[in-house]
Amino acid sequence: MIISVLSSIIVWGIIAVIALRVINFSGISISSGRSYKFLTADLCISHQSETAYKALNIFLTAFLFRLIVFILEILILFMFTDQEYTFSTFLRRLEIWDCTNYFRISTVGYSGYNENGIYSTLVFFPLYPYIAKILNFIIHNTHISLLLTSFLTYSGGCVFLYKLCLIDYGHNAAKKAVIYASIFPFAFFFGAMMNESMLFFTSAMTLYFIRKHKWPLVGICGALAALSRMVGIVLAIPAAIEWLEHYKILEKLKSKNIKEVWKLFYSKGLWIFLMLLGLGIYLFCNYSVAGNWFQFLDYQNNIWGNGSCYFGKHISTVFSYAVNISDRTRMFSTWLPYLLLITFCLIMMVYGLRRNRSMYLAYFISYFILNASIQYPISGCRYMSCIIPLFIVLADFTERHEKADRWITVIFSVLFGIYLVAYLHDMVI
Repeated sequence: MIISVLSSIIVWGIIAVIALRVINFSGISISSGRSYKFLTADLCISHQSETAYKALNIFLTAFLFRLIVFILEILILFMFTDQEYTFSTFLRRLEIWDCTNYFRISTVGYSGYNENGIYSTLVFFPLYPYIAKILNFIIHNTHISLLLTSFLTYSGGCVFLYKLCLIDYGHNAAKKAVIYASIFPFAFFFGAMMNESMLFFTSAMTLYFIRKHKWPLVGICGALAALSRMVGIVLAIPAAIEWLEHYKILEKLKSKNIKEVWKLFYSKGLWIFLMLLGLGIYLFCNYSVAGNWFQFLDYQNNIWGNGSCYFGKHISTVFSYAVNISDRTRMFSTWLPYLLLITFCLIMMVYGLRRNRSMYLAYFISYFILNASIQYPISGCRYMSCIIPLFIVLADFTERHEKADRWITVIFSVLFGIYLVAYLHDMVI
């Protein structure tokens, strides 16, 4: 109960500050008090130009990093297991946990696999496995197609994360953000047969076009993000906030300039609603396979036990599991790291309130709340690996605290190795 109350105070406090910032930056001044100015300080922008060469260099470096991790996975399995592996059996060995469901979708679709009339794979969004399915027309190996899709989309995500950070923070911070995202303790999922890399790519791309105010591309990329995972739809929130702030919509409404607001809405803001297309396609998949637009909700609740709940209850549940020493394996592999990650995210959100754009903070808190609204908090660490604003705020922090950069890099790298080994040994992460 105490944990739920404390987390609620922090989260709702952050939301209140973001709301005040949006109102202020949209053209309505609420207060001139010192404390208010501190919480809504303007950014000190240090824009640097983009280059095609730099983007290509980041893409190739990121792809090479994924290949190195892949080789490391081979070495780990050869060193710590007695099984004899061929390349084919090694690829099948990597098909663990949710990877199996993405493999099924890529090979036989949603309707091709069912158990007693239950199409359980419907809880998994279609963009990642179907892109891999298309790639497989060339590769002719589903495992390789899934892995290559992850490698390519992760690399593309690194490019857009760099380009995004370059706008407001400069080259050094942008480079750090990419590094932190890559060595995050659970970033090995970007190279797994799962859709984390696809969500990372589409989210980074959408945030970049939001920041560049290229609204048609915001709608298209946001629709792809919503087709990657449910959390993708919350990208509409930072898009709407950037639209409000950039065009000073509330100021125009205050001055009764309705005609200009309407023009800005139908020419720019209306594109944000295109994101609903991605969710609509996914719901249609549910309807066409199971005859119910929202069949996935039933499967999530009854098969995976993932009904919805208040985020405070979710965090409280994680805390109770994290201090339960009766199951030490799950305690250290799942619950304790997730609790520490939740705490770390909240600290970074509070820290980021002063120096980071409203759109980043809004996406940060929205992503956090949606992932913390699941009844059974399994896979929380994996889901948090795609929380892009965390890496942006962290990079901005280490720009002004250089010693922290070394500590974070070392700690992230060590934990990355530990949890990669644990994952390859079928531990629940």
